[in-house]
Amino acid sequence: MTFDKILVPVDFSTCSLMVAREAAELAAKLGARIVLLHVSDLPAGLSADAHVSPEGADTTAGAFATSDADRRMVGFVAACEAAGAPVELRTEVGAVVPTILSAIDRVGAGLVVMGTHGRTGLARLVLGSVAEGVAHRAHVPVMLIRREARPSCRHTSCDWCVEGGRSPAEEQLQAESVG
Repeated sequence: MTFDKILVPVDFSTCSLMVAREAAELAAKLGARIVLLHVSDLPAGLSADAHVSPEGADTTAGAFATSDADRRMVGFVAACEAAGAPVELRTEVGAVVPTILSAIDRVGAGLVVMGTHGRTGLARLVLGSVAEGVAHRAHVPVMLIRREARPSCRHTSCDWCVEGGRSPAEEQLQAESVG
């Protein structure tokens, strides 16, 4: 098994940036390429080809979400390149876990590196776990890096961190979907 490409799903949180940096350091040591992936999960009932008019521009929901994500990825790309790893950038629209799983094959990843909040019990049951879904269903190794609370975090525990949350574009699309 080779690790020529390492898929790193990101959600724009500070913790996700730290995971991307760690993955890039690993990639640099292995001579691998990082593939940063952000998946925009559109609100229920809003398809990627639906026309929306956020910020006064007529565009599709998918195009708006991915262009916003591309702009937000700049810092992630810079952090990975600073660690010495070449970077590919992908932004996609879809259900998060299935999109990450299908991206593994599309990009030819031999390893997935992603963060986990480490939720347990009721929190995991209610909120679900993207990391758990990917780890249990991926056909390649998945390295989970537990995120930890930092003094700079707004929340005292990453178990309830919403720092990454939805991007401004995703919030606008949510508003568009409900009228």
